[in-house]
Amino acid sequence: MIRDMGRPKKYKHPDFMTFDRDSGKYVVRNPITKKKRTFSGEAEAVKAAELLKEWVETERQAQALDKGRPSISALVNRWMLDKLQFMPWDHRTKANHLYKMERIKRELGHRPVARTDSMFLEEWLESFCRTADQFNKWRFSLVMLWKLAVAKHLAEANEPEKIEQRSTSKKLEMNQKVRQQLDLDGYRAIHKIAQPWLKIAMEQSLVTLQARQEVCNMRLDHYRDGWLFVIRDKTSGDSDMAFIKIAMTAQLEDILARSKDGLHSPYLIHRRPDMRKRRQINAKPHWTYVNPDYLSKGFGKARDKAAVYAHLKPAERPTFHEIRGLGARLYRAQGVAESAIQALMTHAHQRTTQIYLERGTAALTDEDYHAVSAPLNLATIGVKP
Repeated sequence: MIRDMGRPKKYKHPDFMTFDRDSGKYVVRNPITKKKRTFSGEAEAVKAAELLKEWVETERQAQALDKGRPSISALVNRWMLDKLQFMPWDHRTKANHLYKMERIKRELGHRPVARTDSMFLEEWLESFCRTADQFNKWRFSLVMLWKLAVAKHLAEANEPEKIEQRSTSKKLEMNQKVRQQLDLDGYRAIHKIAQPWLKIAMEQSLVTLQARQEVCNMRLDHYRDGWLFVIRDKTSGDSDMAFIKIAMTAQLEDILARSKDGLHSPYLIHRRPDMRKRRQINAKPHWTYVNPDYLSKGFGKARDKAAVYAHLKPAERPTFHEIRGLGARLYRAQGVAESAIQALMTHAHQRTTQIYLERGTAALTDEDYHAVSAPLNLATIGVKP
């Protein structure tokens, strides 16, 4: 009598490896990332599956440890609580850093601090930083974060500091300016279709060479005794700072008069908002105030509607900020001295910087402002109100 020895046992594949009968190939699937690879040969597939098994075990152990480790999101929250209030930054600089921290938190917040190295962070920066200047500024924000992490024993080393800073030389193509200058024809075309409040802002910036922040912050009580008093809003403790008073001209008087449109506002540039939401009103110094970002967006919409720069890519089209450059070139063409242009643009001025550091803006007197002139006449360059 012959004993039935039973069917031979089937060969068992390693973990994470299967055989696809339809394709005749072996499949190795990562249970964590859900990614898979296919192999024609069994031996090759077995080797890959064994290596994957080791990686999965290591990764699962690391994830178990990470449950007790702080995330980048928690680090950002700690930095905002412990460090932000002590930074000697003006409102605009603080807003820029807050934007960066919020983006870091949004895109990297889920990652454990201890498992985020310089190689990963550098690849993240390279994914969106177009210029060396942008790369270095974002790197600086990461360095600040990891400095706190090291101090709190949340990381062994400041990983972002290991990332080499990029050269900002204009000889490199990536650092060359992409955005095109605003020319006079383009300015006229945009100005022609702009809303009244935007026209006033464009004219005021062109004549006084002030940037969007200063233009938006100009108040009616800044006009007194034949002068327009301006504080340049770059007021960190060791950066450019300037207090100027611009001699009033017929052109500036005309812009001021046309700004008074019957809407009671303390600001030169103002508008009635489309919707008066409580949250938005509370975030502004006055309900008619035009936020600098809104000014930029309004200019961008008018520029695109005018279609004068439609042949350029969006990133190459001039912004409201380019009005200052156009104004400076117009003054230069009219023979105005370079020093007078620089004074009007409120570039570095050591005396006013010292005043700011010693007394602050609250204690300023009219004598602390240095006098400048803005003689540009819009009619002479073909710009009609």
